[in-house]
Amino acid sequence: MKLATCLTTCAMISVLSMPADAYTVKGSVECPDIVRENNNENFREMNKWWMLGYFTARNFATDASVGKDIDDDNIYNMALGFCEQNNDKDWDDAAIHVYDLLD
Repeated sequence: MKLATCLTTCAMISVLSMPADAYTVKGSVECPDIVRENNNENFREMNKWWMLGYFTARNFATDASVGKDIDDDNIYNMALGFCEQNNDKDWDDAAIHVYDLLD
């Protein structure tokens, strides 16, 4: 029994000591700003293209085609809906959420 306890403890320590995935997000906007400025056409288009670039980058990295047959405005509106429901999140969180939904 001691060996099993040791193995469990060692496994937990190794998982907890592994580095977490981290990355730098360039150009992300806070969700409250996305919702508030949605009627500004330039702001909306800028953020739609940011979202599409996110999809392109993830698809490239994984050789996938997520979102291929989905209208660009539908992808944007799904992300906008995420932001409307999650004021404490940002556009990157919305991108992750929508991408994962469509995957």
